[in-house]
Amino acid sequence: MTREQLDIILANTDIAAVVKALQVSSYGNIIPEWSDLEEQYDPLQHAIFNTTLYPPKLGDNGQDDFKRTPLALQKLAVNRVAQSMFSTPVQRMYGEAEDNEQEKDAINLVEEVYRVRNSIDGSNIERAKQLLATCQVCTVWNVVEKPMTVGEEQSKYTLRHNIYSEMNGYKLYPIIDEAGDLLVMSIFYKDETGTDYMDTYINGYDTTKPQYFRFAKLDKWAIDQEAQQELEVFPVLYMYTREPVWGGEAGTALVEQLEEMESYQGLYIKRNTVPTFTIDYGEIEEGDLKEGDEDKETSNDSRRIIELGRGGEMKDVTWKGATEAIEARYKRIKNAFFEQIQVPDTSFANMIASNTSAENKELIFADARAKAEDIGGEWETMFYSELEIVKTMLGIMFSKYAQQLAKFSVRSKIKPYNVRNRLEVAEYIATAGNAMSLETKVGVLDEVDNVEAEVKRIEVEMGATNNMLGEE
Repeated sequence: MTREQLDIILANTDIAAVVKALQVSSYGNIIPEWSDLEEQYDPLQHAIFNTTLYPPKLGDNGQDDFKRTPLALQKLAVNRVAQSMFSTPVQRMYGEAEDNEQEKDAINLVEEVYRVRNSIDGSNIERAKQLLATCQVCTVWNVVEKPMTVGEEQSKYTLRHNIYSEMNGYKLYPIIDEAGDLLVMSIFYKDETGTDYMDTYINGYDTTKPQYFRFAKLDKWAIDQEAQQELEVFPVLYMYTREPVWGGEAGTALVEQLEEMESYQGLYIKRNTVPTFTIDYGEIEEGDLKEGDEDKETSNDSRRIIELGRGGEMKDVTWKGATEAIEARYKRIKNAFFEQIQVPDTSFANMIASNTSAENKELIFADARAKAEDIGGEWETMFYSELEIVKTMLGIMFSKYAQQLAKFSVRSKIKPYNVRNRLEVAEYIATAGNAMSLETKVGVLDEVDNVEAEVKRIEVEMGATNNMLGEE
């Protein structure tokens, strides 16, 4: 959509027509519908619960005895990849700061507000889950009129962010311009009373500022005039992917086979593992108990006593099933699922059974790290844009640092999960020697939040130690 086409839409006095025109997505043909993905993501909506495909198997009580066994492997895949990407916090590398305290204070301001006040490390995991499951996620940064103090600096505004995805009941309508940049983002939702709302953010150009509209449908669609405003910065970040992390229908087809196998085996096991015996009574004297002649008044305990005649025999013929063949097929299909989505099956049982060193277990995660790095490229681009928004907003909130915030750039690096323990990391740092700076060593060790302050403390302690040695 061009800016001219958008202006024509916004000029329409029929607000319902404006809302309808904005409720389109530039990615509508390539992003799967959440209604379809949710059926795959939610194990209780899987095909195994479809009574047309899998009719009820009535038991003795007349109830459905089919052991419908859902497996939440799609949800597990989403969690595993999100954790692989962001369980280790994203590393932010700031451009070389000038040797002045004000620029360092500006960097600390970004870290305090972005990482601490907005808990961005936790938000990254949640955003990743929503993107990997629903194929799209939107983040909106905004300021609210609420005092905030950072160190000795005060602002009458607080910076915060909200995350929107269809998983949480929001409909997203991104529209891009001819250059591929996000032009309009509309977020549709219902409040607790069932009233329809749509928040629309319009990107600005050189001659115009970004704008925000809120549409509300009471008896009919109308613009909430009190909410409408011009913005200093376009605060929207949007990400999408073409398929969910479990591989869509291809991955779900494997999961459905596993569920079918488990469900039928559960039914067969129940029906065939009830203790079953063949009894040869041998030579029986007249009047002795015969098969089918058990006294109905006899207690349950006495029924367990079976008297055999001379030469009689009783054998256990309980069904055991082809357990080895079943287990082998189950493992093959399950392995195929995890190999297809490029994520290791790192369940507690598997990791314990592997009985390998941390170094060898690290190889198990190599494929998952490769996947995280592959996905991570788009995330790192998004982080750059996000931090530019945060810096601009902080520059408005804390004008004292506006110039410094505008000067430096920030590069973000995703650090996929690594199974190295602390001792191995410490040994790695020790072997680096002078090839690695003290600041880099402290950063790699990842034991403190403020690397610079830790380096200063180490240098002070080292200086004090050297002075003591010199005095001796």
